[in-house]
Amino acid sequence: MVKYVTDNQVPSKITMFDSNRNIENTLFKAEFDDCLKHNNKLKIIYTISEEEQSSNLDEWRYEQGRINKAMIEKYLSGNELESALFYVCGPPAMLNAMKQILKDELKVPDERIKIEEFTGY
Repeated sequence: MVKYVTDNQVPSKITMFDSNRNIENTLFKAEFDDCLKHNNKLKIIYTISEEEQSSNLDEWRYEQGRINKAMIEKYLSGNELESALFYVCGPPAMLNAMKQILKDELKVPDERIKIEEFTGY
């Protein structure tokens, strides 16, 4: 989706939260970063959810921890939260957690939440 909106210069503002277990599992980062160079309406927030024990963490300048209400509110304004469509893709546990945050904590209506299960790990 990120590549499509970049290649086609879709005028919509897009904020993507890319959560991975650790630095080594941050898939497609090079491709996403390339899209950032060509799409000024795209913002990507990278986060890793596991505690890192490696020296690589010293180089990690992004978020740490699971996506939660506070992290979402840090990067999305109130107007964005009130009007955004949320596309959620990932393994079942992540989908359930994100649905709970979006619906119960941020009060996003069901019609603005699109879910796609990805179990290809």
